[in-house]
Amino acid sequence: MDILKKIKTYVSYIFRAFLAYVYIPHGYEKLTSKIDPQEYIDFGLEGDFLDFYLIWERTGFIWVIGAAQLIGGLLLLFRRTSLFGAVFLVPISLGMFFSHVYISQAMDFLYFDLIILALNIYLLIEHWKELSKVFFKPQKYWI
Repeated sequence: MDILKKIKTYVSYIFRAFLAYVYIPHGYEKLTSKIDPQEYIDFGLEGDFLDFYLIWERTGFIWVIGAAQLIGGLLLLFRRTSLFGAVFLVPISLGMFFSHVYISQAMDFLYFDLIILALNIYLLIEHWKELSKVFFKPQKYWI
């Protein structure tokens, strides 16, 4: 039984490191540079998705997304803050996934974001007991 716990711990470390590797540079990039539309066109992310992304940039909302990705990725690096980082990144992971489902329909990015979302959900399931105590507290009355 002890070996299973070690394997689970190592898998968790690998998933957290990979997610941090994905989120930290992308968040930093959103905070420090403007996008080059030609790069998105080269990846096949033109049309509605490019317009959607450019709206984020013009309104300044891209800074919110970049800061959230950077902070969430940094939180994943440390054991004490990794659960908060995983919870913090769920809306971002969902947003990334569904933006490709409904806007770009780019299958490469859709599969990648699905993997990111699955790894993030794994980190949450790993701590399901703690999360259920916080989010699903027993209530005395159903009013």
